[in-house]
Amino acid sequence: MKFALWKGPWLVASLGGCAGLPPAQMALPSTLVAAVPEPVQGIGISRGGDFVLGAERGTFQRGKDRLEIFEALSFDRTSTRYRLVRSDGSSVQAACRGRQTGVALGVLAANARPFTLECEWSGAVTARMSLNAPSAMPGTRAERSGRFALGKVELELKSVHSIQGSPLPLEAPIGYLLSYEGKPVGAIELNGSVPRLWRPAPGTALAEPVTLAALALALMWDPAN
Repeated sequence: MKFALWKGPWLVASLGGCAGLPPAQMALPSTLVAAVPEPVQGIGISRGGDFVLGAERGTFQRGKDRLEIFEALSFDRTSTRYRLVRSDGSSVQAACRGRQTGVALGVLAANARPFTLECEWSGAVTARMSLNAPSAMPGTRAERSGRFALGKVELELKSVHSIQGSPLPLEAPIGYLLSYEGKPVGAIELNGSVPRLWRPAPGTALAEPVTLAALALALMWDPAN
């Protein structure tokens, strides 16, 4: 007799393949290729701890669980919280919750409820973000898209599955592209233990929105991985 089992988080190995090879890098639009990315230090594979992004500091907690029932039904749940200390000493707190429900019939599998993620920010600023899989039908890519809103600024989010030097897309996202009014303004690369962030210059109107959204995406444990 089979019983339901909770499974903890797991992480996909580096896309570098063989030892000694550099990890794969996500493809970027031409407007971001020349920009220098900033590493988000300290995240690694931990459930919680401290991170550093340039002159900014923060703390985080996250989790991911799966409940399987008789290998026919699965429930994925993910949660993230982080606190970012701004340059003026004030702080912003983020709280995110994601979920996905899958169903399997023999060798066939589909998402009865596609992946969704909802985030809220409070403290020095208030903001909201939603991220969704486009449909419940199984496909070759676990695509995600969504929006982040802070005041009058609204960013479009889209998962990236292409890597530099390869015509073949990845199934799981290697990162995300952040756009404003249809123009790319930032990106976060998730491959490896140190995410890399491309963002507007500090002090500009889009710098903080891109930073807050990108950190939530970098910390999220996606069921697709």
